[in-house]
Amino acid sequence: MRRLASQLRTYLFGKNARNSHTSQFSSFSRRDELSIEEEAERKVGWLLKLIFAGTASYVAYQFFPYMDERRMKIVEIGGAQQLLNMLEDAKDDRTRKEALKALVALSFSDAAVGVLHQAGAIPILNSTEISQDVEVVNYKSSLLKRLHGKK
Repeated sequence: MRRLASQLRTYLFGKNARNSHTSQFSSFSRRDELSIEEEAERKVGWLLKLIFAGTASYVAYQFFPYMDERRMKIVEIGGAQQLLNMLEDAKDDRTRKEALKALVALSFSDAAVGVLHQAGAIPILNSTEISQDVEVVNYKSSLLKRLHGKK
């Protein structure tokens, strides 16, 4: 009887008849199984990325100090001094314009103007060559107005 059943199964379902009856009656295919695995791997990947980003943020928060006013002032003085040195050593209008543009951007707060006074900006600006470039002249005059207005 078993032999007859196996022959019938082979006749109906082909050579690979042993597992074919389960695939015939199941609505769950191998393709669905692969897509579910890929989706699970993708979700686990995102979870690991989020855990890594959170850990990196926490470590950065713990190890990097806050920028208090004293440190900011040191940074501003150093930056202002470098820009003033660049302006002093500039041989062309393009370099002067970039240095003046950065100094104007730096001088919007009262603290920054005080830093520029400490760095000796007024004598350096007064000794800067008169330029043919209109932008350089405008930057220089606006910076001098800010520095003279807020002593």
